[in-house]
Amino acid sequence: MLALMKYRTLGKTGLRVSTIGLGTMVHAGHFGPMKDSESLGAIEAALDLGVNFIDTSDAYGAGYSETQLGQALKGKRDQVIIATKGGNVMVGPNRGKRNFEPDYISRVMDESLQRLQIETIDLYQLHNPTVEVIERGAVWEVLERAKQAGKIRHYGVSINSMDEGIAAVKDGRAETIQVEYNLLAQEPAEKIFPLAHQANIGIIARVPLRRGILTGKMTVADELRFTGEDLRARSFKGEAFAKELAKAEELRFLVHGPAKTLGQAAIAFCLAHPAVSVVIPGARNAEQMRENGVAAEIEIATADLARIAELWRRGFAN
Repeated sequence: MLALMKYRTLGKTGLRVSTIGLGTMVHAGHFGPMKDSESLGAIEAALDLGVNFIDTSDAYGAGYSETQLGQALKGKRDQVIIATKGGNVMVGPNRGKRNFEPDYISRVMDESLQRLQIETIDLYQLHNPTVEVIERGAVWEVLERAKQAGKIRHYGVSINSMDEGIAAVKDGRAETIQVEYNLLAQEPAEKIFPLAHQANIGIIARVPLRRGILTGKMTVADELRFTGEDLRARSFKGEAFAKELAKAEELRFLVHGPAKTLGQAAIAFCLAHPAVSVVIPGARNAEQMRENGVAAEIEIATADLARIAELWRRGFAN
């Protein structure tokens, strides 16, 4: 049985977005090898579920994810709100650096439009700008001009730090903020969400499953799989990885009632916060997408939310 998708308004953009979206970083092979057929299956399953918000970036596979999405959505453009990002340099001598100079953002935005095979990007996000970039404001003028020209409909930021999020709210020009928020990373709920909610800035919650740790399916042995270009090869190591898995084990009490997996409960937790409009877990294939979709209907009990908050506040220490 298909999940009954729900929808919320994405802040002052006014866009009605599915509470469960689809993040496409995984489709570019950043978390192990991928088959295009599985990626396309995940996208098709998302549309079948009523998912209408798909997030990508020119940084995912140096444009590969955008190209793939553009092909997958041919003839289906009206079904999807497409969000992408720019600012991370993925090719050439400056690979790995960030560039938010107006000329650069203007150019890569045009390249994203070409790869996505669309005339207008629904939401264009600066990909991890610094506080200085946000406050200096030169790049906002480029985004506003692009909006007036019909290249983009709305714009926002995808951030890494709480300071960047606070700066974006205070500046007031970003219509949305995308931030990592999950059972193990709850800082945004204290430091950003109240400010953003008051300013009617839409919140997009990313990494709800903490790179797979909160699916409840990983073990310490999985570390051996994280090699080569897999981003987890750098961060999922030894004792630190084991500690994160131990935290996930403490959260297994959430698997009850309609929440059949820890992953579903983890996504539902993000949606329990009223400031969050959409959560964008990745899905490697159609099966994962359908499992994620069920979370739209799950409500975390008040007592469980209180227990989650207490665990996080004490650092999951016994």
